[in-house]
Amino acid sequence: LVHRAAAQSDEPTDAASAPITANSPVVTGQAFSAMKYARRVKILPDGKQQFIKNEIYPTQIARDAEGRIRIEPIVDPQPECDQPTSLVPPPCPYWSIIVFDPTKQVITHWGSGENAAHPAVAIKLSASQVDDAESSTSAMPVDVREPAPDGAKATTENLGDKTIDGVRASGVRITTVFPAGYSGNKTPVTKIHEVWRSAEMKLVIKIIDGDLNGEETIAGLDHVSLQPDPALFEPPDGSKVQIRAESGDSQYADRDITLLAEWFVR
Repeated sequence: LVHRAAAQSDEPTDAASAPITANSPVVTGQAFSAMKYARRVKILPDGKQQFIKNEIYPTQIARDAEGRIRIEPIVDPQPECDQPTSLVPPPCPYWSIIVFDPTKQVITHWGSGENAAHPAVAIKLSASQVDDAESSTSAMPVDVREPAPDGAKATTENLGDKTIDGVRASGVRITTVFPAGYSGNKTPVTKIHEVWRSAEMKLVIKIIDGDLNGEETIAGLDHVSLQPDPALFEPPDGSKVQIRAESGDSQYADRDITLLAEWFVR
């Protein structure tokens, strides 16, 4: 997808008009980079996990100290890289990189991989688009659980704090016991929903859903670095940046803002 540009420059020239204010939800001072994953595993009798498949393609997310957000969404991956049963899938020949800068109110996207062709595109956002992008990447998702169905018993346990991949997080586990006969099961079935959050980093670190004696879906962050490379938030050296500055909402930013909504672990 190639976007037409009004002008070309090394960086946006008119995009720094609205600095972050005290009321902004943008998270600053908590920089990191990590790989976001969601995988299905089987719990073996000895408690170890046996990998089954990736529920989502492992992707990198990052945030710098100024609140800039980076995400590498893989949308409709090509067959050669779409291998969910491989724990570490091969790299795609093309994938998108999106960086949201809340200070400049700009989204910049470019391609990476051997098939990447078009230059980086910087899109000036409207106020409403900035609000959408900020809320998608700053406010941790609220964990809303449906009440346990009739006959089932749910208990909530505070798991305290622990360090996960270098980040201190607090955990809560909801255990639901479904009686025999529910959904055709012959014996009681126990399901867990476990969430680990870092209040300091304002991140969901891990979510576990599943059957203690069967399969689980584990989503979370690993390979966490608290000192992300500044180059993650800039187009590659030497690349031209096409500028889009329009009045009102930019249709060219709609897809990027939609993809930003997938930034958090859920």
